[in-house]
Amino acid sequence: MLKINKKILFCAAEAAPLAKVGGLADVVGSLPTALKSQGLTARIIMPAHGSVSLRVWRAQRLAAFSVNLGNKKEKVVLFQAKVGGVHYYLLQNKHYFSGAVYEGNTLDKYLFFSQAVAASLPFLSFAPDIIHAHDFHAAGVLLTYLQKPVNLRPKLVLTIHNLQHQGWVAAFKFKSFGFNPEIVPAAAKNAAGDWINILAAGIAAADKITTVSPNYAKEILTKKYGQELEKLLIARKNDLVGILNGIDVSSYNPITDKALASNYGRVNSVSGKEINKKALRSYFALPDLPVPLFALVARLSDQKGIDLFSLDKLKSLSKKYPFQLIILGTGEEKFENLAASLAINLPEVVRAEIAFDNVLARNLYAASDYFLVPSRFEPCGLTQMIAMRYGSVPIVRATGGLKDTVIDGRNGFVFKDYAVSSLFSSLQRALHLYYQEPQEYRALRRAGMSADWSWQASAPKYLDLYNSLS
Repeated sequence: MLKINKKILFCAAEAAPLAKVGGLADVVGSLPTALKSQGLTARIIMPAHGSVSLRVWRAQRLAAFSVNLGNKKEKVVLFQAKVGGVHYYLLQNKHYFSGAVYEGNTLDKYLFFSQAVAASLPFLSFAPDIIHAHDFHAAGVLLTYLQKPVNLRPKLVLTIHNLQHQGWVAAFKFKSFGFNPEIVPAAAKNAAGDWINILAAGIAAADKITTVSPNYAKEILTKKYGQELEKLLIARKNDLVGILNGIDVSSYNPITDKALASNYGRVNSVSGKEINKKALRSYFALPDLPVPLFALVARLSDQKGIDLFSLDKLKSLSKKYPFQLIILGTGEEKFENLAASLAINLPEVVRAEIAFDNVLARNLYAASDYFLVPSRFEPCGLTQMIAMRYGSVPIVRATGGLKDTVIDGRNGFVFKDYAVSSLFSSLQRALHLYYQEPQEYRALRRAGMSADWSWQASAPKYLDLYNSLS
């Protein structure tokens, strides 16, 4: 029997559409709407970053209060806004939250955020049954409850979107933000006890821990993917569950997406994608040739597989099977340079746009024939699901949520080993299919476009999770 009217407060660094840097924002911003169908009320609390326009979102001031940080106090102004049917609480502070989402000292920013969330609760007119923190940025919120009896506090949930980002902080700084290092479990400290891992402390404090795909929940129990927290996670494995992310299918819809050169659906996907491909090639000054277009949209980091792209192999493959490749993203300098170098040295094939551009990303989903996600690890991945919705066939590595969503030969191509040879073997297979078996290629495209990538399947699993806390 459904238990209704549970109130959940999502605590996160970013949430779309107010502030978006990565997939975390998409998940946090879209999940509350999906939970309504399960009789749950979820609201979001986040910093009012300098990039968030309170005027544009018609935010209303609720209260002003102070957060005590040892010998000093920091003033916080609390706002609320309703955007797309989702209720947001926004915390404004000139010292910590005036910059962009991850600008400046993120450890200080999010330790302060955690204490500000705790101090804001009496002013929300919303008494949460469950505090649901997302990643290490909000894990500190759970730590504010460490000394409170279980029956006198909300239930605590932590979602790990990316185990790589953990938040190590010196114990003296941790204390300066109002936390007590003495009550943090040893598993969340270094051997000397003078450094604290905020994410690990959150894992230890949470009543339940979730990850963003079933396969990633299994992977992080191993040394290969556990980021040195596998022993702690194994100790908590009975409270660990993997729930696959969905995407906002109303926003990511090629039939209605206003960012595209031309809208299309499954019925006219071939002609629709050709129009978008022609427009994108014009934008990038690529020849309008009857060759397949590959796209990669990602943060350019060690995680995303950019280092698997070999200039020599790209040259060789393009001579056998002509194709074009467009890379979009920003990130670490060495990977930005690598992407730019591919474009400079292979100008007839590759283009690289070193930028964060959501409109251009949508046009790449719509124009591309194949979408590349060759990640070293990938907790869930949203881009492969978005790509399939737009009729772009994914080529992915078998890791995390990529393995949960892409099935080789059914809706995409999957390779196992993180190696240059494995990626290029899959690229060759994909190109062969495109040129030699076009009907089979179109079947892969149709399979991706026909699948339900919404939150419909995952929302009931969150209901089960929340009900298990009673």
